[in-house]
Amino acid sequence: MSTNTSETSNQNHTAATPEELGIGMRLSIHPLCEDFAGVILGALHDAHVGGLEEGLVVETDEVSTYVGARTIPAETRLLIYAAGTIVAAHQRSGGGHVVAHVLLSRGCPGEVCCNLGAVALPPAYPIRVPRAGLEAVAQWSLYPLIDSDSGHGSHMAHIESAVADARGRGNAAEPAHYATKLTGDLADVLATAGDAWLRVGTNIPHVVSHLTVSVPAQPENWP
Repeated sequence: MSTNTSETSNQNHTAATPEELGIGMRLSIHPLCEDFAGVILGALHDAHVGGLEEGLVVETDEVSTYVGARTIPAETRLLIYAAGTIVAAHQRSGGGHVVAHVLLSRGCPGEVCCNLGAVALPPAYPIRVPRAGLEAVAQWSLYPLIDSDSGHGSHMAHIESAVADARGRGNAAEPAHYATKLTGDLADVLATAGDAWLRVGTNIPHVVSHLTVSVPAQPENWP
């Protein structure tokens, strides 16, 4: 399947819906406490009763939780769900140390196999995640999945532009091996990564982003 797109194609076709495009994430929560299973399941329950699953499909197995977005604003729904679940796990662990892995995927051929000749890539919009009141530190990576014949240029150009934007927001602290370190309120950290993922996805049909998030930003007894 070809993943080539063009400005003409985007202008002549209706923007793909989240379900057509395939927008979702894998979320893994790792509370550092004895009752880790109870904390994880409790946090997922809190997200459910708190209404964070609206417009989402949520499926949990023994490894992680799949969250698929079906309605707009798809990317915002995902990141609000991630933030709410991480905060809930932190609270249920008595304010303890929680690590989360967030794998975001937007576009096809990812979750779905779609005909990019018949749809246009949706435009970007600012992602707003309500302030969490919880400082976080994350290692963030962005992967524009570009075919060699796609005409979208170097994948590094898209990554470097996204990192520059994150620095401009004040969340990108420093580069790390295979990642960029993000710091700030959990909501700002997730929104920064989400905005970059979404913006690159307006030109690149399939974009993946990964975050390893640690809360609180400075765990107790950390050297």
